[in-house]
Amino acid sequence: MDNASLYGLVLCGGQSSRMGHDKALLQYHGLPQREYVFALLQSYCERVFTSCRPGQHIPAELNPLDDMLAIKGPMNGILSAFRKHPECAWLVVAVDMPFVDARAVKALLAARDGTVPAVCFRNPENRLPEPLCTVWEPSAYRLLEDFVGRGEVSPRRFLVEYNALCIAPYDARVILNVNTPEERERLLGQ
Repeated sequence: MDNASLYGLVLCGGQSSRMGHDKALLQYHGLPQREYVFALLQSYCERVFTSCRPGQHIPAELNPLDDMLAIKGPMNGILSAFRKHPECAWLVVAVDMPFVDARAVKALLAARDGTVPAVCFRNPENRLPEPLCTVWEPSAYRLLEDFVGRGEVSPRRFLVEYNALCIAPYDARVILNVNTPEERERLLGQ
């Protein structure tokens, strides 16, 4: 692993159309999820930014970073972060992952390996990498630019194609994305 600074990125630029209202404002830990993830990442990262759509209201204290590309999805936020600070590694966490905690972050950071462009969790059910809770190394930047230049926008497909280091989550819920009111209701009902 090189000595690149580690920055954090809270992904909250989605439309939340399936949820019906902004997932970043949902509360699982006593405060809006965007604030919870931001504070979590501050404990491990030199600086933290909040990825957002242009015009999306993000308070200044959450350090908004507008999407810079004309593509939809989380790849926009990830690549926009690299364009702003290409020399940094990025710990990226989406706001719709309510079980990401300090233990998950520590596991990813402990597994970092400078020979791969990213380290992430592997879904135990489908064996696919989880791109929305990942450390993206500086070496990923040019690869991501080339990937998007070929018309690809799936961070998961990138992690597969470029052999990201995938680790097993200590609890399968860590990689759970909550995208609909029904999923949230099931989660809160547990």
